[in-house]
Amino acid sequence: MNAQLADVESALVTVVDNGSTDGSALAIASKFPSVKLFALNENRGFTGGISAALRGSAAELVIYLNNDAIPEPGWLQALVNAIDSAPPDVISAGGKIVDLSGQLIDFIGGVLTFDGHAFQPGFRFPLSSREEPAAGDEILFACGGNMISRRAPLAELGGFDDDYFAYLEDVDFGWRSWIAGYRVIFEPRAVVRHASGATSERLGHFERGVLFERNALQTAMKNYEENALRESAGAILFTYLHRLHHYATMRNSDTGELRRSPFAGSGREDARKTFIGRVRRRLTGPPALASIDDPLTTMQFRAFEWIVRNGEKIAAKREAIQARRRRSDEEIFRRFPLHYVPTYPGDEGLMASALFRMLRPRLPSIERSLSDIIRS
Repeated sequence: MNAQLADVESALVTVVDNGSTDGSALAIASKFPSVKLFALNENRGFTGGISAALRGSAAELVIYLNNDAIPEPGWLQALVNAIDSAPPDVISAGGKIVDLSGQLIDFIGGVLTFDGHAFQPGFRFPLSSREEPAAGDEILFACGGNMISRRAPLAELGGFDDDYFAYLEDVDFGWRSWIAGYRVIFEPRAVVRHASGATSERLGHFERGVLFERNALQTAMKNYEENALRESAGAILFTYLHRLHHYATMRNSDTGELRRSPFAGSGREDARKTFIGRVRRRLTGPPALASIDDPLTTMQFRAFEWIVRNGEKIAAKREAIQARRRRSDEEIFRRFPLHYVPTYPGDEGLMASALFRMLRPRLPSIERSLSDIIRS
């Protein structure tokens, strides 16, 4: 879109078809010939689809709209006006997202947790129950389902990270924007109604969980500045291990061996000493000491496996991000404090523990309960 256009009807609409097999691409091409269509031969996720569209567009302004979102009248003009009237250091403006009824909050700003996760404060609460930012107020990140960005700085920062596939890519981009000296603002008059989860539910709960966990870790590893990363890594990794331990020991069968004290006797060892135990061992081999049959536990392992396999790539991206740093994390988090929110089973005990508090980074932060932030 040309930044000087007052007539938003002149906007170029780009649709990325992410490897669909239901005839969507053909239907779009035949019914909407003016739409610029990118029909991909595979599902590259939200970030891959956005990248494909950006590579094929020369627009000065780039607007993101989810396929399960319905704009309200005036939405496009509000976004264009917000970015056109903003100072040059504003890279993005985020619009307001509500549920399909128009009565409940979906997105009016977001918060970042110490370990790279994020929340949408007020999610599913009535609109009137939460104070929302005014037009032009700063926010840490805009939601990728309803936002506008200036193309030049967007390209300079590399856009959304393709390795995220989906989830937290907009949080990562917002943090990177502030690191590089840019700002992000809110535009409450650019409203869309959102069928939350209409697309993501197709991935499945556990597949989405892998993406959330691995993307949170890489967000933290890439973006914390050097001293802040050294100070935060203990709390981040201890939290990840604590959650993995909780899942492994509480949600799987035959996990007594995982909790056995050193040199304490094992019931399995006693069984192996019997005649029947020796015969069974000879016929079937040694029995498993413990087994993982819980998908949540597997999810945590799979997420960390991805981090291990892609460590060199994450390190290279981190180097590029830090080379562009114009604003310290201390300054960023004075504006947008890190959040500590017990989220998973066992988190309340973890975050109240002396060991965890010893590992917490000394950055501006807030402690909140999950029920105060979102309504499940």
